Parts: sequence; C-alpha cells; structure tokens
Amino acid sequence: MQADPLQQLRDIHVPPEPTWWPPAPGWWLLAGLCLGLAFWLYRQWQHRQQQRAPIRQASALYRKLHTSYVDGELNATGYIHGTNELLKRLLIHTQTQPDAGSANDEHWLELLDSIAGTTEFTEGPGQVLGNLRFAPQVAIDEAAFDPLIRRFIGGLTP
Repeated sequence: MQADPLQQLRDIHVPPEPTWWPPAPGWWLLAGLCLGLAFWLYRQWQHRQQQRAPIRQASALYRKLHTSYVDGELNATGYIHGTNELLKRLLIHTQTQPDAGSANDEHWLELLDSIAGTTEFTEGPGQVLGNLRFAPQVAIDEAAFDPLIRRFIGGLTP
C-alpha cells in the first residue's frame, strides 16, 4: 500500500487572468447601440445641413449684394430689387410659400411680417421692399435695413 497518499496530489493551479478580448455579450450590445446612435445622429445632422443649405446660400448672396451696395458697385434701386428677388426666391423654395411669387406691395410686406413675427416690413425700414422700390429716388435707411434682412434670413427654418 502507499505510504502517504497526499504525496500523489498535484499542486494547485490558478486559472489565468481573464483577458479583455473577446468582450462579454453585453459589451457587444452596448457597442452596437453606440454605433447605431452615432450613425443616426450623423444622418440627422446631414439632413439638417441639406435643409439649411439654401438659407446659407441666400445669406451669402445677400452679403455679396450688400457689399456691392456699400462699395458703390450697385445703386440703391439695384440693391433693393436684388434683395427683394432673393427673398422671394428663398421663400418660394425653402418655406413652401408659393403665393410669395405673386405677392406685391402690402400683401408682400404683410407676408414678410407674418413670417418674421414683426411689423418692421409694413411699418419700418422694410417698407422699401414694397412699391416704394419703384420710386425715382429710393431712400434706404441702410443702418436699419441691413440688420433686418440678416435677421430675417437667419431666422428662417427649413
């Protein structure tokens, strides 16, 4: 018989430390959710950028128009007519305002006021976009007109 049975036992072996790879199923799920959320947020941002592109372009065109007026390359009548045309095109294409194309004088100014939530077009410096723009000498309060148009374009939402 054996003298000491404990001598036949092997030493205790400690299992290896767990590694970081492969992660547990919960981590895979969390990673998938994070990737899905990131993709969804990117698509939302991209869609918003595409919707705002016409407004950004109109803002850039207005800045060029205003710069041409300030530099003397464009007279007051051309500046007002260009601004009016820009606003009409912008409202027709981005705000789905089909009646903006045929609107004139008071109806046009009231439409601008209703969109802007102000009375600066019917009673303020924006009046020059009505029939006043056809006067022989157009008088513009440029210090009030330019910020009004910039606020109007910047305040539009797609």
